[in-house]
Amino acid sequence: MDQPKTAIEYIHSLGRFSGAPGLHRIRALCAALGDPQKRLKFVHLAGTNGKGSTACMIANTLRCAGYRTGLNTSPYLVHFHERIRVDGAMIGDSDLSRLAERVALAAESLTLPEGETIGEFEFTTAISFLYFLEQECDIVVLETGLGGRCDASNVIDPPEVCVITPISRDHMDALGDTVAEIAAEKAGIIKPSSAVVCAVNQPAEALPVLRRACDAAGAIWCSFPTDTTVLRCDIHNTAFLYEGQGYTLAMPGRYQLQNALTALHTIQALRERGWKIDVSAVVRGLASARMAGRLERVRENPLVLLDGAHNAAGTDALCDAIDEMLGRKRLHVVMGMVRDKEYEVCVRQLARRADIFYACAPDNDRALITTTLAALAEQDCDAVFDCGTAERAIALALENAAPNDCVLVCGSIYLVGEAEKILRTRQKATE
Repeated sequence: MDQPKTAIEYIHSLGRFSGAPGLHRIRALCAALGDPQKRLKFVHLAGTNGKGSTACMIANTLRCAGYRTGLNTSPYLVHFHERIRVDGAMIGDSDLSRLAERVALAAESLTLPEGETIGEFEFTTAISFLYFLEQECDIVVLETGLGGRCDASNVIDPPEVCVITPISRDHMDALGDTVAEIAAEKAGIIKPSSAVVCAVNQPAEALPVLRRACDAAGAIWCSFPTDTTVLRCDIHNTAFLYEGQGYTLAMPGRYQLQNALTALHTIQALRERGWKIDVSAVVRGLASARMAGRLERVRENPLVLLDGAHNAAGTDALCDAIDEMLGRKRLHVVMGMVRDKEYEVCVRQLARRADIFYACAPDNDRALITTTLAALAEQDCDAVFDCGTAERAIALALENAAPNDCVLVCGSIYLVGEAEKILRTRQKATE
C-alpha cells in the first residue's frame, strides 16, 4: 500500500460483511494493535436518523470549548477521509496510508474463525482509534455504522455518554423487523455507569426497550427540559430559544432542532461528568456546525439542495422541510435509491411534491433500477423522466429549471456524494 489511493482501494476491497455478527474480530484486531481505544474517552451515538448531524453538533461544540476532538462518522459523501476528523480536519493521505499498513499487518497476524476476515468497517474503525490516540484527542465523538450491539465501534469501554437518536425501520435484514427489535440492537451501546441521552422524538415502541437496557446495564438515564421556542426556520438557518438562551443552527430544517436538542442534552450530561463547556462555546458550536448532504444548499438561481434521506422517517422529515421552506417554488426532484431500502414509500412521498421527477441510479451495485423507480414516481407525478445516470438527471433538471425553481437531489447517500462531484465539476467548467 505505497500510495494513498491504493490504501483506500485496499480498504474497500475488504467488503461490507466479513463473517458472523459479533465483536470478536474487532476485539482481536484492537488487541493486536495495543487496544488504542482503551486510552480514549468517547461520546458514542447509535440510532437510525440524525446521528451524523447530532455528532457534528456535539463535536463542533467540544472543539469550541477548547477540547481536541475526534469525530468518526459513516458513510462518507465524496472523500473517504471525511470519516475520520480531528478538530474538523480530515485525516491526511500519508497518515491514512501509514495507519492502514499497520492495521493490515495486525489483521494478517490474527487467527479468526474459518471463513471470517476483517471487514471494511472494522478496519476503518481500528485506523480511527490509532489516529485519535496519536493526535492526543481529549474526547472522540463516535458514530455507529450499523446497529449497535455488534457494531465494530462498540468495542470501546463505557463511554462518557451514550446517545440514542431517533430509531425507525431500516436495515431490517440485519437488525429486526420492528422498531422494538431494532431499538434492542441499538441499545447494545449502553454500558455501565455511562450517561444515556435519548432523543425526545423517540418512537413510543422504542422508549421502553431503551429504558430497560439502561436499567439492566446500570447506566444513568438523563432527563433534561425539552421545551424550545422557534424564532425563525427557513432555508438559510434556524434560530430558537432553549432555557432562556438563544441559538442559531446553520443546518436548515425543523428536524435539525430535534438533533440540536439531543446535542444540548449531551453537552449537559458531559458537564455533569466534569467537562467544562461554557454557553458561548455551545452557541458558537451549533452556529458553525455543518454536515454535507443534509438539506445542503450548493447553488442559487436555481436553488439546488442535496439531501441523503434514504428511509421512511428521514423522507418524512425532508418532506416536512420542503413543505415549510420552499413555498411556491417549482420543485425538480432528482432521485435515486438502493434496492435494499424501503424505497416505495420514499419515492412516492417525493413524487407527490415534484413538479418534474428525474429517476436515476447511483453508481453502486445495490442501485435500484431506474425503470422501477420511474414507474413508482409516475403514480404520483405527471412529469417523470427516466434518466439512467445521475449526471444526465442533474443536467436535465438544471436545463429545465427556471431561476426561481428548486432542484432537489435526494435518496441514496451514494447519489448525493456523486452529485457533489458532478456539481463541483460543472461549476469549475463555468469559471
